[in-house]
Amino acid sequence: MRANQRQLVNAVLAGLRGRPVAAPSLTFAEFRIAGLATGLTALFGELFAGSVTLDELDPHTRRHLDEQCRQVRARVMRFLPVVPRVADALWAADVPAVFVKGAELIDGVWEHPTARPMADVDVVVPPHLRAQAAAALAAASCPWWMSTSYEDAFLAWGDGGVGRLDGESADHNGRIEVHPGWVEFIHGYEVRGFDVIGLAQQRDGHLHLPLAALTAQVLGHLGATVVRGEVRALNVVDVWYCHRRDVDWQRVGSLMITADPRLSAPGLWIVDRLMPGVVPSEVVSLQMQRLPSSARRLLDATEPHEVFRDPAARTTFRWRQGFAVHRRERVHIVDQMIWPDHRRTMRATVRRIAGRGRSSAGQS
Repeated sequence: MRANQRQLVNAVLAGLRGRPVAAPSLTFAEFRIAGLATGLTALFGELFAGSVTLDELDPHTRRHLDEQCRQVRARVMRFLPVVPRVADALWAADVPAVFVKGAELIDGVWEHPTARPMADVDVVVPPHLRAQAAAALAAASCPWWMSTSYEDAFLAWGDGGVGRLDGESADHNGRIEVHPGWVEFIHGYEVRGFDVIGLAQQRDGHLHLPLAALTAQVLGHLGATVVRGEVRALNVVDVWYCHRRDVDWQRVGSLMITADPRLSAPGLWIVDRLMPGVVPSEVVSLQMQRLPSSARRLLDATEPHEVFRDPAARTTFRWRQGFAVHRRERVHIVDQMIWPDHRRTMRATVRRIAGRGRSSAGQS
């Protein structure tokens, strides 16, 4: 599965750089799965629309490609009014909120914004205002869906059920994920990024991240997926489009110094390996030196496609321990590997606690 993803990723990255490329030599089923895993189906269609590359695809693949381009576009358009609705609800509740990832990237960063799949809208709020944010979204008719220690999820539409498994769908659940500060879940433990709220600037009546801070946050999320071994190549392309906007890489590097190294170096590592020359070498080198030596050795011995998302694959104990820093993290890793149901139990507990917190906030 990962080898198939590599073909599609290489074709898209070549297309982004204006290089000639042949269509991936994948069957319809392989192309469909690789496109869903990478999130790059619609962008592939946009980049090569009307080109000989698409002519090389078999009819089944072409039909699927056309359908997925329509679905991704329709889903993005469905999310567009959700962003101001959420922003206005939180602003009215005096909750500072900053959108990250897709919601910001399709707003002037991506050159093909309706080709970027969006599973959800991600928004960061101050941790101490988490309950107020939840109450504001509930009042704005966004029903609560689930919670973990690092996010509260609400539904903009849908019932929370499982959607189609063979591609993107405009009708599948539209989620709103509220994060109490920038926190990423790794292997049973959490790591923190920099102060997203403190770096935001007001524009059009709401808070937005400057390009350098947005790029650093995108790289941080990408880095967390590298450590988890579940990279969606879409997030690598996010960095490419930030680069195309002439981002200040020295500023990006100075911001990443203030984040956990697991949220800086791994993301830069995969970008540098897949798109050499995009990030200045000194920025990559400085962040890599912040990692534990065990993690650096693991990355040096790994090919980028080996950390692409694959539901049938699982990172090894050695890999997980290589990125751990504290004894507490190593204990969490053991717990997660021995008791895989532990996360579900934790989530249920957090949901109960969050529910009580919201009830108390509503009574006060």
